[in-house]
Amino acid sequence: MPSSTGIVGLGMSDWDGYASRLPNILGYRNTFYDHSPTLDIMAPIPDDLAGSCDFVICSDVLEHVAPPYERSLAHLLDVLMPGGVLVLTVPMRCDGPIEEHYPDLCDYKIVTLGPEPILVNRTSAGELQVFRDLVFHGGSGATLEMRVCSLSAVIATLARVGFDDVASFDELDPEHGIVWNHGCEWPITARCPKAGDS
Repeated sequence: MPSSTGIVGLGMSDWDGYASRLPNILGYRNTFYDHSPTLDIMAPIPDDLAGSCDFVICSDVLEHVAPPYERSLAHLLDVLMPGGVLVLTVPMRCDGPIEEHYPDLCDYKIVTLGPEPILVNRTSAGELQVFRDLVFHGGSGATLEMRVCSLSAVIATLARVGFDDVASFDELDPEHGIVWNHGCEWPITARCPKAGDS
């Protein structure tokens, strides 16, 4: 791939297999939720980052953000310049609604009680909730599975928050690294509308 450091992109806890190589050919930096350089996509995007990126890679992150997950997609849209592209992957099934495990999450903490971690939450109405049998993806803390997504619902949500040209890629292309082992966990791209687009 030819070097083009004028193309600016951002990663969201990207896999080191490509995150370590992309800065050599693009204006790319990887960010993390829990260590520097940090970016919390559930918080408003800082002014210096808003509208600054040609692309954002968000791979296997969406299932871990607190509800409402739509907020994270709206903030990713805010990061992109007009015409910029979001590249998204998330574990999911093909159809149906998003299955939120903790829909009333508000003031919460993961604590260890005895041999297992539990999630303790106080809802916005003040109700105390306790959840056991938590599912983590490759660790603890920020890797808690908050939801099970579906392809149809994620595509609809991307359009609803303002992305256009939303597409999923359902054909394997091993030569270019597009390989998966599960049902509908296809890469998705979505574009920030260009100025003047309706």
